[in-house]
Amino acid sequence: MSTALNKIASHTGPRQFVKFCVVGASSFTIDFGVSYALTYGLHLWWVLAKTISFSLAVTNGFFWNQRWTFRAVGQRRQRDQYAMFVTFNIVGWALNVGIMKLVFFASTGVWQGQKPEKPLFIAATLVATAVVTFWNFFTNKYLTFRPKSAPTEAA
Repeated sequence: MSTALNKIASHTGPRQFVKFCVVGASSFTIDFGVSYALTYGLHLWWVLAKTISFSLAVTNGFFWNQRWTFRAVGQRRQRDQYAMFVTFNIVGWALNVGIMKLVFFASTGVWQGQKPEKPLFIAATLVATAVVTFWNFFTNKYLTFRPKSAPTEAA
């Protein structure tokens, strides 16, 4: 078993995915903690709370993924990488909110308004995060942080 794990770990993709998930866990903690506090502590609309928490979490994710997961510092201008990262993560945010709404609807039969029940909010967050992780990983690995192409030499 350990040989199979070593073989998988020796490939860049799986290693990056594990790092991406570690960074994602820190971003998830920020996102969930802030959105939960704003929704249930300050009684903000959950979509507004999720948008604020997303802004903080995406910046954390960019910083660590650029430097540690993909080691992509200097491959493109940082502001270009950040813009791409935020753009793909905005799509991820929309997927996340849409999946959460579907989970709310599937379990209650109604579209949730201001504040869903806490256990449902937690469950919907976990389901959405599990799905959106793959979108975020692949778009950022292959688009945002992909290495520059080697210049072609004239013959």
